[in-house]
Amino acid sequence: MSTDDLSRLAREASRAGIFSDFDGCLASIVADPDAATAVPGADEVLEALASRFRVVAVVSGRSAADLSGRVHAHGVRLIGLHGLEEWIDGEVHVTSEAAAARDAVARAADALDGALPEGALLERKGLALAVHFRRARDPEATEAAASLLVRQVAAREGLRVVPGRRILEVRPNTGGDKGDAVRRVVDDAKLTAALVGGDDLGDVPAFDAVAALPLSIRVAVASSEGPAELMARANFMVASPDEYVMLLRRLSTAG
Repeated sequence: MSTDDLSRLAREASRAGIFSDFDGCLASIVADPDAATAVPGADEVLEALASRFRVVAVVSGRSAADLSGRVHAHGVRLIGLHGLEEWIDGEVHVTSEAAAARDAVARAADALDGALPEGALLERKGLALAVHFRRARDPEATEAAASLLVRQVAAREGLRVVPGRRILEVRPNTGGDKGDAVRRVVDDAKLTAALVGGDDLGDVPAFDAVAALPLSIRVAVASSEGPAELMARANFMVASPDEYVMLLRRLSTAG
C-alpha cells in the first residue's frame, strides 16, 4: 500500500468502508480485558472518518454493549461478537441464529466455571464466552491445559471454538464470523472499496471478505503473537495500535 492508495480510497469515500477490530488495533492488548481502552486519538479519527466515508465500523469479539462503553465516536457502527450483534440506537440487536444458542452458551459457561486451570479467566458475553490466559503465570501452558476441556464442553453444546491471542472464544456454530459481518455491510451499502484493520486469527475472514473489491487495503497490526495467516493476507503492516491510528489519521486528511 502507498500514499496513492490512501488518496484513492479517500477519493472513493462515498462508496468506501473502514472496518477495524478493537483490541489490538484501536486498543493495546492488556492482561485484563476489562482494562482495555482506545489509544489516544482513536475516537477523534474514527469520528472524522465517519463524517466522510460511507461506512465506518468497529467489528470486534467483544459484545456490542461492551463496545458502546469503549468507543465514543458519533456515526461509527459497533458490531459485536464477530457479527452476532450490533449496537443500534442505544440497544443491542441480535441475529436470530445467535439468539437460539443463548442457552447452550450459558450451559457451557456454567460447565467451565470453576473447572478451568488456575490463571484462566472465564468471560461471559451473553451469546458467546471467552477463556483468557494472558493473566496466567505461564499463559502458554495454561492454555494447553485448558484447551481440551473447552473444546469438549463446546462440542457437547454444539458450539465452536475459535483460538486467538492467548484466548479461546466459544460461540454459536450458526452465527458466522467477522467475514460474514463485513460482507453483509459491504453488500448492503454497495461498497466498492474498503480498508480493514486486524491483528488476530478472527480478522482473517474480514480480510478475505474485502479482498475481491476493486480497492482493498488490508492492514495487519503486527506482533509476535500475530498469526501467519493474517500477515499473509495483509497488504500493509503497522507495528502497534498507535501506528494504526496514525494511518487512519492520514486517511482522514487524504484526498
